[in-house]
Amino acid sequence: MRIGAIGVGQAGGRILDAFVYNNIWGGHKDVLPLTLAINAAKADLLGLSSVPRKDRILLGHTLVKGHGAGGNPEMGSKVAEDDKRNIRRAVGERSTHRVDAFLIFLGLGGGTGAGASPVICQMLKEVYKEPVYALGVLPSQSEGSLYAGNAARSLRALTESADGILLFDNNIWQRDGVTVKRSYDQMNLEIVRSLQVLFAAGEEASPEHVGGKVIDASDIINSIQGFASFGYSGWVKSWSEVLKDTGKRALGGKKGTFEQLDPANRILSLIQGAAAGRLSCDCDIKSSSKALVVVAGNPNEMNKEGMDRAKQWLEEATGGAEIRGGDYPSPYARELISSVLFSGLKEIPVLKALIERAQSSKTKGAKETRGQLYKALPSAKSDPKSE
Repeated sequence: MRIGAIGVGQAGGRILDAFVYNNIWGGHKDVLPLTLAINAAKADLLGLSSVPRKDRILLGHTLVKGHGAGGNPEMGSKVAEDDKRNIRRAVGERSTHRVDAFLIFLGLGGGTGAGASPVICQMLKEVYKEPVYALGVLPSQSEGSLYAGNAARSLRALTESADGILLFDNNIWQRDGVTVKRSYDQMNLEIVRSLQVLFAAGEEASPEHVGGKVIDASDIINSIQGFASFGYSGWVKSWSEVLKDTGKRALGGKKGTFEQLDPANRILSLIQGAAAGRLSCDCDIKSSSKALVVVAGNPNEMNKEGMDRAKQWLEEATGGAEIRGGDYPSPYARELISSVLFSGLKEIPVLKALIERAQSSKTKGAKETRGQLYKALPSAKSDPKSE
């Protein structure tokens, strides 16, 4: 699927930067025909390394003078509204005819990302027929009620303007003992790893990269609705082990157990690892209505029986969700990778916890009733205290 990728705010810009880097050096250039980094902070735009300078847009020249929204989503929304014409023109000047869907990256707790993203989503919906999705990074628990309040209100607005919202929970992926920059770089890498296979699988023109069951843009579009969580699992052979036809797990598992499995069970085990391991956001996959799975790697490692069994397992594990899946062969690959995505989720504990934290925020706009916030997020049940 060819993506019109737009990074909004500091976090969104960094995720976009990681995607652009990977698509340049990973050989998937056709996946991102359109890229834009949008921010009200000039320093954040200058800090990007892979997004071309021509694809960086500074908002709020007059209002905030390049200093950002200061963690205030209302300011982020205002600068986006004021510059909506410039944003629309910047998108229109690029290869929109090659775009299958738009994907907006944002940090839900910040000012520019949380405030400007719903405005940009709505603008894209009004102008283009392609679906518009958002990938939102949830603030960590240590960031306090201010950021939780920003995230809750941004999610509320995005549910009205986006066709689907992919969630990424900072709390799950933070690591102790590493610098903040390295921690964020690792989280961005996890996002790219998980999604690049899904997007690239149906965009290969070379016959040797076309799978037995091809996933195309319509499959992905039909697999994303409401709130979604995604995951990744992989196995890689070292060059010395390639000659011996042995390998080692890249993620989880005991050394030696995976390579001893027959081809069908390898595929099944890999997909189970992606689905039952660390997803981008903790959720109950039984509450999902749709699921998508792609396996990528050397054609010699692909196995139809394994894919069929994995789809059956996913259908049982989700309680009867719609399952779509396919493969993405790469003749020179040393890795075997599985990416999964669950959408239409109704049970997402972190969102309920987010709403609870948001109640203690004393910032302007945070006095919405508990019931209003619960009703705005379909994954959270109505709160009896508000009735």
